Amino acid sequence: MKAFHLAEPLVKTNSFDGVSLEGGIVTVSADGNTTTSTLSFTPTAADHGLILTCKASNQRIPFSEQQRTWMLKVLYPPKVTLTLGHGLDANDIKEGADVYFECHLIANPWVHRVWWLRDGEKLLSNSTAGVIVSNQTLVLQGVSRASSGRYCCEATNKEGTSKSPPFHLRVKFEPVCGDSIIRRVLGAAKDEPLRVECKVDAEPVATTFRWSFNSTPGISRELSEFTSDAGLSTLTYVPRVAADYGTLQCWGSNNIGSQLVPCTYHIVPAGKPDPPHSCMTVNITHHSVLVTCKKGFDGGLRQKFVLVLNSGEATIANMSSASSPEFYIPNLEPSQEYAVTIYSINGKGLSKNAQPVVIRTLPAPGLKEQRRSTEPTDTTKGGTGPWLYILLAAGSTLIVAGAVGAIIFAVRRFRVDSPVRNPRVRSPKLEESPLTPRVPPLYTDTISDDNNPDLIPDAPNNETLLDTSMAPYTITARPSSKRNCATQMPVKPYHVTWAPILQSRNCATQTPPPHKESSV
Repeated sequence: MKAFHLAEPLVKTNSFDGVSLEGGIVTVSADGNTTTSTLSFTPTAADHGLILTCKASNQRIPFSEQQRTWMLKVLYPPKVTLTLGHGLDANDIKEGADVYFECHLIANPWVHRVWWLRDGEKLLSNSTAGVIVSNQTLVLQGVSRASSGRYCCEATNKEGTSKSPPFHLRVKFEPVCGDSIIRRVLGAAKDEPLRVECKVDAEPVATTFRWSFNSTPGISRELSEFTSDAGLSTLTYVPRVAADYGTLQCWGSNNIGSQLVPCTYHIVPAGKPDPPHSCMTVNITHHSVLVTCKKGFDGGLRQKFVLVLNSGEATIANMSSASSPEFYIPNLEPSQEYAVTIYSINGKGLSKNAQPVVIRTLPAPGLKEQRRSTEPTDTTKGGTGPWLYILLAAGSTLIVAGAVGAIIFAVRRFRVDSPVRNPRVRSPKLEESPLTPRVPPLYTDTISDDNNPDLIPDAPNNETLLDTSMAPYTITARPSSKRNCATQMPVKPYHVTWAPILQSRNCATQTPPPHKESSV
């Protein structure tokens, strides 16, 4: 593992943690000056931390020994083992006991995640269910038959993931009925043998069974004509008279105890089944529908279900189901009405007529779907087709357009200027200048009328103001910033304003101008 350059022959040894290793390969260079020793081996997890040493010496030179030492650092995925808690017997765990497991790990580098699994599914802490996960420990409080299964521990580090060998936990309990329905109804005809199976779950498996029959409350008789196997007992029962119809009961036993609640079978005369009831439609579309119903009494025999689909008087489809009265009906026409009838059948015959279920498919989305039938439709025969709807739509559009046009014309015809709107001031045109020479020139003064409305400027000629021969209005020949006394709105340029001279009012106070009284 190390090359040394020496001029004389060498004596080499390899040692591993103080133990000499054999099998190294020694090679000498062509000039005889270099001797190389190569050692190949595969380390294991147990070799982690051990010392590997290579020594070389020349026999002709005293104290010529040289060596090189390495400490091995071996990386490997976790090694995982699982054990049952101290003091617990794996063969004697009963319902209600507390069980815990321990996960033992060896890894380099150390693990960064540990999972607990039962039958391949990860377990999380759930104190309500009695499951407590604490890193390398799993605690199950008050185990039940549902706690049985294969448990393992899984650990992960940078080198990979490893699982422990599974531990099969078996929680012992007395027999219980294997079927989810404890009480079942079975139909039997007179003098016909009826095979009744009693299957129970137990740990360990039930090996002993007991049967009884009673037709009168409080009176029962034991039956012995049955066979038993691991967890299963089969009874062949033949009713011969009316008193043979009643109740059969079955119990199983194991070394933990006897079954507390028996499996019960009510034997009734076989007959025709009852029809399905409470039918309803689900997921109706334009081309399919799902119809579901509830089972009726099967008459004591195995039954199956038949669906008949009618459109008017014609039968469209006939479907059957052996498990449940649930049918998916595809390939229907959109916006079409159908009648669905569902029956039950057993060995004694057909059930009574059930009430038909009327369904109607939805209209086709978007454009109307083409019908599968090549026969002309009623719409085509009548000659109307889609043109009637197109004409109605066009007429409605024209009426709406005419009404909108009439409203716009009326608004433009009778529109008046709002007194609130501020007009845009424009300069007067040349041809709009005043032409009447009788209008006196505008009076201007340094004192504005708007600033002092009570001041009445002196006219150049008082007679002009008192001249009643003038028209009772004036034409304003320049843009004015004065306001109308009645509306308080700006007077438009070149607007004819009614302005009686003798009855004018002060715009600010809305009162007539004061008159001078002559003294007597």
